[in-house]
Amino acid sequence: MVVQLASAFLLAGCDNYAADIQAVQRAAILPGISNEALVLDLAGERASAEWEADSTDRDEVIEVVATINRVGKAGKRSTIELHYSHNRQTKAVTLDRVLLNGKRQGLASGAIDLMNLNLLKLQLN
Repeated sequence: MVVQLASAFLLAGCDNYAADIQAVQRAAILPGISNEALVLDLAGERASAEWEADSTDRDEVIEVVATINRVGKAGKRSTIELHYSHNRQTKAVTLDRVLLNGKRQGLASGAIDLMNLNLLKLQLN
C-alpha cells in the first residue's frame, strides 16, 4: 500500500514552483516530522496526495497546497487540504489553514499541534 501511496504523490504546478514545493515538504510544522511525513500520516493506507503551488499577491510568498484524497476504514471518502506559505526571501514555511471536506479546521494561531492532528484523524475513520 505504501508504494501505491508514494507513487500517487504528484508535484503539480509550473516548474517555477518545484523548489517551493520541495522546501515545504522538507520543512517541519510539527517538531521532528517533515510536512511530507505529516501528509503521509494523514493520508493513511488508502489515499492519494497531490502537491500544488501558485503565486500570491506578494511576489516573495508562494502558496503550496497538499491535497489528500483519503478513503477511511468504513469506506468514507475525505479530502484534506493543507495550505502552506513559503516565503522565498526568509525561507519561512507556515501552515495557514487546514480544510477537511471543504470546511476550515480550527488551528491555534495557524499552528497545528498533536492534539488537533489526532482529532482530525479521528474524523477521517
